[in-house]
Amino acid sequence: MGKRRLVVIAALVFAGCTSPGGADLVTTTQPAATARPVVAPKPTAKAQPTADPSVYYKNCTAARAAGAAPLHRGDPGYRPALDRDGDGVACE
Repeated sequence: MGKRRLVVIAALVFAGCTSPGGADLVTTTQPAATARPVVAPKPTAKAQPTADPSVYYKNCTAARAAGAAPLHRGDPGYRPALDRDGDGVACE
């Protein structure tokens, strides 16, 4: 059967109508599923990405020269000493 015909037949079944040929469509009913309460998942703390300790920039000039600036919290080479305003972005 074509996809379009299946869509039409499905629409007729759900609407409770008869088939295009005039014959009543047979529908089956299944027992209702047992309702279970929905339990919301417990919030978990997001793990902060850890910076690669092997990458170190003496200052922002060095980070810019390496093409790494700006550094975001969690990026290799980021450290709070390079982030003057404490917004998580160093060497802006």
